[in-house]
Amino acid sequence: MARREAKQNNELRIHDNLSDSDITLFYRMPTTKERQAYANLSVQRKGNKVEFNQATSRITFGLQILSGIKDGDFERLEGDKYLPISSSEGSTNFLPEWKKFVEDNGSDLVMLLAAHVFDGSASILGGEDAEGK
Repeated sequence: MARREAKQNNELRIHDNLSDSDITLFYRMPTTKERQAYANLSVQRKGNKVEFNQATSRITFGLQILSGIKDGDFERLEGDKYLPISSSEGSTNFLPEWKKFVEDNGSDLVMLLAAHVFDGSASILGGEDAEGK
């Protein structure tokens, strides 16, 4: 299949080892400028020193491309019970600050999303794979 025009509702399904559940994150494809800014923030030279800011870059840009979460994949404690949250405005579980909630409670998943989209979007074929065998 060919690479198609970038759309808003791409999804990444993750098995979360901490909750032992499957979580779906929705994201949009990054722009070329965002890809450049991600790379520039990840590694910076300051004088004779090189700074590695991979975690910061992944959280910053992962949140920028994160466009939603699957209803019920995250829950918040209200009183003595957990309630599902949603990023969909029409849902009864909609939490307006859902993205901040995900940042505070699932930054590892946001970093995994960024790594998948910015760092691991392709692989190079070698050997027999390059010949289609």
